[in-house]
Order: sequence, then C-alpha cells, then structure tokens
Amino acid sequence: MGVRSDFISKRSVPLDCIRATAIVMVVVFHVATRYPDAALDPVAALFRKYGTLGVDIFFPLSGYLITSFLIRHVSAGSIRTFFLRRFFRIVPLYMVAVTIYFVAMRVLDHEPAILYRIWIPYTFLTGWFIFFDGVDSVPYTITWSLSVEEFSYILIGLAALLARRSLLTFLIGLSLLSLALRFHFNLAGHEGIYHFPLTRLDSIGMGGILAWCFGRGFSMFWPVLAATLASLALRSLGGAFAPTFLYTFVTCLALLAITVSETWLAGYRGLLATVCARVGFYSYFIYLFHFMVLEAQLMIERRLGLDDLPFWLNAALCLALSVVAAVVSFRYFEGPMLQFGRRLERRAAPVAGPAVTGASHD
Repeated sequence: MGVRSDFISKRSVPLDCIRATAIVMVVVFHVATRYPDAALDPVAALFRKYGTLGVDIFFPLSGYLITSFLIRHVSAGSIRTFFLRRFFRIVPLYMVAVTIYFVAMRVLDHEPAILYRIWIPYTFLTGWFIFFDGVDSVPYTITWSLSVEEFSYILIGLAALLARRSLLTFLIGLSLLSLALRFHFNLAGHEGIYHFPLTRLDSIGMGGILAWCFGRGFSMFWPVLAATLASLALRSLGGAFAPTFLYTFVTCLALLAITVSETWLAGYRGLLATVCARVGFYSYFIYLFHFMVLEAQLMIERRLGLDDLPFWLNAALCLALSVVAAVVSFRYFEGPMLQFGRRLERRAAPVAGPAVTGASHD
C-alpha cells in the first residue's frame, strides 16, 4: 500500500467532503476578488461575499476531530502522540509554505514595507498581530487561521492531559468565553476580531463538545439543529448580534453536517463523494498554497495575453493546479514526513491507541 493509500484508507469520506466544500469556498472566493463586479454572475458574487466563511467550517471540524482523538486515547503517552501528529502534519509543510512565500515576495519585490515581519507567520502569530496592528501590517495573512488552530491544539491538548475529567467543562467555558469576547468587541466597534484567536475559539470548542457528546453515545441531530436555529435567530437581532452570531451560525451548520456524516452517512464511500473527498484530503496544502498558485497563474495569463479568461475557468484552473501540486507534495514531502512522525510515535509510546479518522487538516 502506498503512502497516500495508507493514510486515505483510515479516513471518513463524508468528513473529507466537508473539508472539500470549505476549501472550494476559499479558493473561489480568492479568485472572485480578482474580478470586477460586472464580470461575476450571481453565484460567483455569492462566493465573493461569503466564500471566506469556508475557513469557519474548518474550525469546528478541527475541534471535533482533535477532541475525538483525545477522549479515545487516555494515557499521557497518547497526549504525546497527539502533539507529535499535530507537529508533523502542520509544521513542516507550513514552514515550507512561509519560506516559499517569503522568497517569492523578495524576488518580485512585493510587500517590501512589511516583508521583514515574515517572522510573525513563521511563529504562528499572524492572527494575534493582525488584531493589534491591522491586516495590512503582516505578510501572508491567510496564515491567521493557523494561529487559531495551533493555539487551540495547545489549550485542548493540555486540558486533556491535566484535567481530563473536566474536559467538557473546559470546552464549554472556552466556547462561552470566546463568544462573549467576540460580542464585547463587536459592541465596541473593534476592527480585526475576525482574525483574533481569542474570539474564534468558540467554533473549535463547539466541535469538541460535539465529539464529547458522541463519545457518550448521545443523539445529537436535534440539539445541533436547535442550536443552529437559535444562532440564526440571534443573528437576526442585528447590531452586535449579527456579526457575533454569523460565525456561530456557520459553526452550527458545520456541526450539523458533521452529525449527519457521523450517523446516517458513516462509512459511505460513493464514487462522487470519494472524488470530492480527495480534494478534502489535500485541503491543508491547497489552503496554504492556492493564493500563490493563483498569483503565478494570473501572471502567466497576462504574459500570454489571456487577461480576459472567464471567472469560472480561472477558478477551476486554480483549484486543479493546486490539487496537482498537492498530490506531488504529499507523494514526495508530506507523506514521508507523516511516516517519519509515526515512527517517532512508536519509539515514544510502544503501545499506541488505534487511529481515528483524522484530525484537523489530516
């Protein structure tokens, strides 16, 4: 069995389809921002308005999967395994992406005024600095979501290690505190909270709560549906409620999709879904690199005199090129790095628990 097949065989196709939906939204959004209003049809215009919310679908899925792993693996050795897997899945490719971005910007002489701050993305602090200094003060801004995820991995991993019996209480408290903080900043008219890790952790916490409930055998469709309708009602109140509960509403929709995937669609592997899931499997690479792929693609098109390619053709090209690059990356870099990490796991903890369907961008 090849490297990719070995990892894919253990994954949930429906959950990877959720990832695929999220990453397609993000890619199409970024392509849409390069077109004037007149060049976008109504569907494309919707992607430009709401496509960025694809990032918000990743958060509850991450919370659900990392908490699923932590509640099924109870020893301190398993916590080491958790952090090892997170490190080898996230950090090596991330460092390569930031380095390529830095080199490309230097060669093209882009962002000269802020490129010296590339140390911020390197240290997973993008979301924090955007909040305090503004979105134009940090290069490679799409790395803000990794600030949220890495911080949540540390918090939830440590909570599982130090206070496992209180993990549910921790997740509820984390979610409520983050939600309250977001409402407070919205009420005060503070800008930049979209990227601020402390105001986005409720999505990951809510995913963790869903995992805990599933782990206890609770039926969750109706409770999650009720939470979805409640968040929509609160958003409709307007004022600070609208931006605060927009992300909660998207989170609840993602939790609803996860609930359906893990109950009625568990084990489903239809042909179309499997093809879609492959895009989800490569979503982490696509997220990190699609913007660079898009810039290179548009540069080549300009030199070839193809500036007026239709929007959907360019969106499809960007997604296809990103997937092809992701396949190559996984074959020659990500896959071997993951295998190396698994060998380290076996040395650190000879008796490791069974693998789950994946965590975060796995």
